[in-house]
Amino acid sequence: MPYLVTFEAASRNSNFTRAAEELGVTRVSVSRQIADLEREIGAQLFYRDHRKVTLTQAGRALEADVSPALHQIAGALRRVSETAGDARLTVTTTSAFATYWLMPRLVDFSNLHPEIELNLVVSDRMLDLRAEGVDIAIRYSKSPPNERNVTKLLQERIFPVVSPKYSANTKLDSPQDLLKENLLHLSGIYRPGARWPNWFRANGISPPKESSGGVLNTYINMLQAAIEGQGIALAGNPLVDPYLADGSLYKLDGFLELERDHFYLINATVGRDDAVCFCDWLLKQSQK
Repeated sequence: MPYLVTFEAASRNSNFTRAAEELGVTRVSVSRQIADLEREIGAQLFYRDHRKVTLTQAGRALEADVSPALHQIAGALRRVSETAGDARLTVTTTSAFATYWLMPRLVDFSNLHPEIELNLVVSDRMLDLRAEGVDIAIRYSKSPPNERNVTKLLQERIFPVVSPKYSANTKLDSPQDLLKENLLHLSGIYRPGARWPNWFRANGISPPKESSGGVLNTYINMLQAAIEGQGIALAGNPLVDPYLADGSLYKLDGFLELERDHFYLINATVGRDDAVCFCDWLLKQSQK
């Protein structure tokens, strides 16, 4: 086989030196391999001169069979390589959902399906699934995404949460008490429905100014500040569930819970069993 690869390069370039450069070997090595091939088949394949080589009749006959065969083999190897590259299941979601809900559960999926390799792409940007090569997406939105295969995964509910480390100024018995507490406010890209003013208005109370508490520009930073006892946060399940479970945060009993948007599951693949398996697992996890 190496002799045939060398022969194909020499015949295509009509020059042993250029063939050697292409193959990363010396001209002497190319010349020797061609000579060995000629001895093996018992025919001269090239007419040789100082600047170039020319195929003999036997060489042209061999080239007519070898060149297409090598290209076919190269194409088969490329297709196998591309298929192997696609073997990983690419999943995208937001940083908050990945951190607080998905990643703590992925050990379970890996234990159940060690044969499926996941490629997790964490991005708060709305990725173009086809352009970015994404197979599965979990997106948080008010209405179903404009995709072909969309399923409701979870719905968020938001409510006040606080850490046992927090030193309250009141008994935290009523929404009015929160007006005297240090509240953690979200800023930036987050919609009004996820913020304190909307929650207070839903309780029939004029909201306090953001200057009355801490202002943070990411959900992750806000939750971390709440866990450290820096203030009371307006957070939601399912993202806050791990901290409610381990006692890092607790819900204020009897306080209003507001239903928010849904997390939608998108399967952008067609006929991929691993994608169906992962989606089924996600839906089961969402029901626990």
